[in-house]
Amino acid sequence: MMKKVAMIAAAAAMVLPLGVGAIAPTNGSATALAATKTAAKKTTLTLVSSKSMKKAAFHVKSGSPVLYSAAFAADKAKVTMAKKGSLTGQKTYYATKKIVVKTKATKTAKAKSVTYVCVKTSNGKTKGWVALSKLTKGIFKAADGKKAADKVAGKTYTLVSATSLKKTAFHYKGNGSVAFFTGKFAADKAKVTLTKKGTLAGGKTYYATKKITVKENKKNVNYLYVSSKGWVVASQLTAGKFMPAD
Repeated sequence: MMKKVAMIAAAAAMVLPLGVGAIAPTNGSATALAATKTAAKKTTLTLVSSKSMKKAAFHVKSGSPVLYSAAFAADKAKVTMAKKGSLTGQKTYYATKKIVVKTKATKTAKAKSVTYVCVKTSNGKTKGWVALSKLTKGIFKAADGKKAADKVAGKTYTLVSATSLKKTAFHYKGNGSVAFFTGKFAADKAKVTLTKKGTLAGGKTYYATKKITVKENKKNVNYLYVSSKGWVVASQLTAGKFMPAD
């Protein structure tokens, strides 16, 4: 057992040169500065294995995974981890090292093995250890992010007519959702590009102030501009204010 511990510790020392000890302040001002900072909570875990890995790209699945610093013991299979920040989505991170640690058992949870990878951004500004389970392999693409819906391509239609309306109340019935669109009108020709922006909430009254008619699949389709939301297919709305009985 002691031989195995020594081997793991030696591997960590070669592969993971991040175990830097505390540097003593060189003057009184540095001591005062350090005293004003709240030390990050540290957790010491058993180091099961450690190895280098071929550089691989990852991105965040969801949320903001915790990013840790790690200090490796020189004489035993232990690693001390402390939170240093969090990762953000819509970025690609590159991993070159991997460790497996064993957590401590608690009253509510059993001990378990967790894999961490050392990641950094291409510019090196973000670097640290993150649980592998919080990442997805591969470079980040727009379709993986929260803003993917904003990047949906719009459709361009022939604009048949456009008029202003006297402010008129509308609502929609049913449990489905009604899409609303942004509208980009060409300056030199009768064309409008409609791009989905979101969906209207049910059980509300919306007020229309504009109306356009466009040619879709050889048919004329009317859209209403409602409550500063956007353009909605007129046939999906019902005239009048929303009433609970609806």
